[in-house]
Amino acid sequence: MFYNFTYKWTIPCECNQTQIILKVPKDLTPHWLASLTQVGSGAMAADLSFDVEQAFAKAPKERTLTARAIYICTLVSNFFSDCSLPSTTKSISAKHVEENILRSATLDKDAHLASLKTSLNGLTPEDAKVRLKEHGPNVLSTKLARRWYKILWNAFWHPFNVILLVLATISGATSDIATLAVMCLMVVLSVGVRFYQELKSSRAASKLLELVRDRAAVIRRESGSSQGEEVEINQEDIVPGDIVILRTGDLFPGDVRLVTSNNLLVSQSALTGESIAVEKYADVVERESTPLLDLKNVCFMGTSVESGGALGVVISTGDHTYISTIATYLARKTPINAFQKGVRRVSYLLIGFMIAMVPIVIVISGFTTHNWGNSALFGISVAVGLTPEMLPMIVNANLARGAFAMAQKKCIVKTLDSVQNMGAMDVLCTDKTGTLTVDRVAMVQYMDSHGISRDHVFEYAYLNSHFQTGLRNLIDAAILSFGDQVITGDRKMDPSKYKLVGELPFDFVRRRMSVILEEDFSADNGLQSQEGIKHKSISSIDRKPCILVTKGALEEMLEICSSVQENESRVPMTAQYRQQLLSMGQELNADGLRLVAVATKEMKRKQATTTMSPPTEHDNFSKLSNAEHKHKHSEESEMVFHGLLTFQDPPKESAKEAIETLEQKGVAVKVLTGDALSIAVKICKDVGIGTNIVVTGAELARLDSDEFVKTVQKATIMAKLTPAQKLKVVEALKVGGHTVGFLGDGINDSLALKAADVGISVDSATSVAKDAADIILLQKDLNVLVAGVRRGRITHGNTIKYIKMAASSNFGNVFSILVASAWLPFDPMKPVQILTQNLLYDFSQASIPWDRMDPEYLEIPHQWSAKGIATFMICMGPISSVFDITTFNLMWFYYGIRTVERQAVFQTAWFLEGLLTQTLVIHMLRTKKIPFIQATASMPVLLTTLAIVGIGLAIPYTPLGKTEKMVHPYASYYYFLAATIFAYCSLAQLAKMIYIRVFKTWI
Repeated sequence: MFYNFTYKWTIPCECNQTQIILKVPKDLTPHWLASLTQVGSGAMAADLSFDVEQAFAKAPKERTLTARAIYICTLVSNFFSDCSLPSTTKSISAKHVEENILRSATLDKDAHLASLKTSLNGLTPEDAKVRLKEHGPNVLSTKLARRWYKILWNAFWHPFNVILLVLATISGATSDIATLAVMCLMVVLSVGVRFYQELKSSRAASKLLELVRDRAAVIRRESGSSQGEEVEINQEDIVPGDIVILRTGDLFPGDVRLVTSNNLLVSQSALTGESIAVEKYADVVERESTPLLDLKNVCFMGTSVESGGALGVVISTGDHTYISTIATYLARKTPINAFQKGVRRVSYLLIGFMIAMVPIVIVISGFTTHNWGNSALFGISVAVGLTPEMLPMIVNANLARGAFAMAQKKCIVKTLDSVQNMGAMDVLCTDKTGTLTVDRVAMVQYMDSHGISRDHVFEYAYLNSHFQTGLRNLIDAAILSFGDQVITGDRKMDPSKYKLVGELPFDFVRRRMSVILEEDFSADNGLQSQEGIKHKSISSIDRKPCILVTKGALEEMLEICSSVQENESRVPMTAQYRQQLLSMGQELNADGLRLVAVATKEMKRKQATTTMSPPTEHDNFSKLSNAEHKHKHSEESEMVFHGLLTFQDPPKESAKEAIETLEQKGVAVKVLTGDALSIAVKICKDVGIGTNIVVTGAELARLDSDEFVKTVQKATIMAKLTPAQKLKVVEALKVGGHTVGFLGDGINDSLALKAADVGISVDSATSVAKDAADIILLQKDLNVLVAGVRRGRITHGNTIKYIKMAASSNFGNVFSILVASAWLPFDPMKPVQILTQNLLYDFSQASIPWDRMDPEYLEIPHQWSAKGIATFMICMGPISSVFDITTFNLMWFYYGIRTVERQAVFQTAWFLEGLLTQTLVIHMLRTKKIPFIQATASMPVLLTTLAIVGIGLAIPYTPLGKTEKMVHPYASYYYFLAATIFAYCSLAQLAKMIYIRVFKTWI
């Protein structure tokens, strides 16, 4: 037999949302039928079948039937996400967007232009108008963002809030205005906090609009003309098939397939988080297996031209672009995180307990007193007493206290839930750049052809970077920075000894750049070797009027070198020598290092001044072939190879210590990066992350659902991941029962940030990533996270304290009330007295957010467990009932209170005993240690306890006590009360020791 279970899933479409409603039948029919209904205009329906028997067989057997049903529904969601929607809908799935881009990348330029029915001369105005009507304006839609009233309804619709309002309504009908006010206040506070958080998260998608500018340059032609002209149009009017002109600084107005390019360097940091710009080429045809963000001939909406120029044909616009798939997901409702699931399960537990016990109380009281009206009112008051109406207030106060403490540790908390989730987190997924590394390119070493450090290798590279007048990249900056710090011989680098004669700028065909320098013979240029060997400096080797200094990619540099500098001699560059250097470069690349080779050539001044000229504006759209480029720069030949420089984004000094601390505290660190696997492995080795099980995005894409989940659970490094794959990794880890944190700063991270139980970003991140995150770090350092984890565990521990103490206290009270209702001819306590006692007890726990936790509790993550709370409630709750019953016996047999006329004495005595024992026992339950000897509560908790005890003892002697029909207790009763409190605390401590021994846990 199976539970009936309805699961609603929203497909992220671009213009509409689709819901699949699945019901788990009790008889487990052979196939599940799901109704696929399109919301909005043009409704349609279809039936799709899914093999439930096979899915159910794969569901984890140790789970409950309901949990297994949820597991199967997740599989069904994946099933339907791979199904094509009927052609009647205008929207397409994220999968189709990616397929469209890959299809464009795998076609040659001419075939792709033909497929889009366009040419290099552009579209006519009539063509553009038709396509604009067909595809819609080129804007990112925000229609999927939820309306504020829907967010408000979602925040309100929680069973706990409904119960509070029902009780408030009944209280109002019975003229219990105080209870009505308290209940309504609790609901308003709870709903208000939740509404504010949800409203903030819905703004993430709209931030993507900041990446779109108003104008763009395109080529359009008049009807009947074959000649296109450059025109500037509104970006929202760009359509698929438009030919766009791209220059330095331009943002790509859509997803673009390059048609021509020259030295095009594109910044994809908004999508990938990587600070180093990537090279893009038009003259390449990609393979279908190439990861989307690694395509060399496609540029994406939202990325920008860092240098160079290009012509491109627009593949897709607006809601059909790659970036729109991210916006669509961000517009969806935030997934329920671990904290919300935990609170909901606990709320259902308490509500279910209340619903089960209140009718029993009413029936017993009715048969005993024969006054069913009063019994019903008494039952309602019991329901009020059983309802922890302060739960939302205490939990949110606890979270707010944690958020304030984390703010002092440079963590800005946007979503209060994330404070507790940070403590419960047992898996942290993080990117590499800027978290494990310093987020800048730094030079590591320089070496000759044998791997030996030689000063002249760096000297030449330094002069090249210093004198080049083109756009300096991160490699140049690293070389110059290194040169400013390193002393060569007994003096710093002094480029003033040279002057620039000419240069050849970098381009992506040659993959190198050159400068021609002339030495100043009026000064002493001798630079002694740092190694102290008999090695000549630049001036002593090249005592010629001019020298050509070139640096670039190793393979391309070896093509133009005919000899190698070895100490004081030059040896021929043989094929074997060239292969040896290539193998050396591959080994360095495998260690995660980037390489730059350095070579020189002696030139006569006359040759130098007639050879080189600065780049022209025409070069931005040059269509020279590779052979023509090589001929144009034929002076780069017969050069002398000097050596290599290595670079990397170095690991942070603090990263290794922070990772060790996280692992000691039970948090596994997994690296999810879009960078190359070799680079990620190198960095992870340096910071102490295991590298035994690593996987790439391409390998993950070939796995089925079960293998995918198993692989990501074990892998520590996942490289070359797309944003969608990062999202799937986070979801798979959550399916495995983990509380997952994700640290990222790019748009490519925003999907995973939203899906994680706690999304963590940094102040320098993109606005989209920050809006999708729950916590913002003012400093991108894992040590800041370590402090956040500790604070989160304190918050979690204090939250569980309240829930367990409130649940066990309520359970004990109900048990006592059942006994009293069956025994006494009157109510053991007035409804208003129950409410007062409950409020005072709740107030005594209001200081728990300021309490401290045992140090050993903070060493491991703790998950929410409704079962654990139920066990605690059942085991510890009846202890209070033991002493409630002793108080009943004292009043009944010793003081002889057996009639309705003397019930006030009985009710006052039980009010005092119940309040004081519940308040003082907090100190027994808050720690697994012996209170006041091995562990003492914080000062706020101690002061609150004393205040509530004093107020409780005073109430019978105040007008409030008179209003609630209390009387002065007998003086002798206080001796019994003191003995009862001492015995209760002692028994509670003994029960705690037995509980810990049996269940191996406490709070």
